[in-house]
Amino acid sequence: MLRFLNPLYWLNGAVSFLGWIFGSILHFFGMKPPPSTEGFENIQRADVEAAARLATEQEVAVDELQRQMSPAEVVRAYAKADATGRASIDLSALDLEGQDWLLRLSDEDLAKLSMSTVNGCARSLERRSVLPIYAKPPADTETAEIYAIPTQEEIEQAKWDFISARYRELFHAPGIPNPNPKFVPTTLH
Repeated sequence: MLRFLNPLYWLNGAVSFLGWIFGSILHFFGMKPPPSTEGFENIQRADVEAAARLATEQEVAVDELQRQMSPAEVVRAYAKADATGRASIDLSALDLEGQDWLLRLSDEDLAKLSMSTVNGCARSLERRSVLPIYAKPPADTETAEIYAIPTQEEIEQAKWDFISARYRELFHAPGIPNPNPKFVPTTLH
């Protein structure tokens, strides 16, 4: 109520009204307000240079790892990659016939090779046919849990515990019922 007595409130309203009228006219003629810059980081030139340096170092490291890969590892990496990743894999470790064979494989054959071991990929590359060798699943080393058969006394005690918990749930104190019980009987006897 007191804000209507403040002349700055009226001045702010008048400026907003003029901005609304002239803003739409200026917007029609191509004069748009600058975009909001809230939420953007203040990035310095040193940050950009450090990111570029890190990217080139990572690229050199990846190239070195790819040069050290054996032909069978290249085949397996090619088979495991998706369509966009396959385009970036260097196949220079393979001879021309191996590259031709690998590039002509279907998606199903590549899926079989991706599940194969490196030795399976080497055998497939050597014979120029898909002959995967699958890794053996790890043995189950967990011990089985042994359940104890409850005695008749334990069963009776569990029943009494269940009934007493439900009774305590229904009444907070003697004579005062719980207004919001979790377990409400569905039938009346």
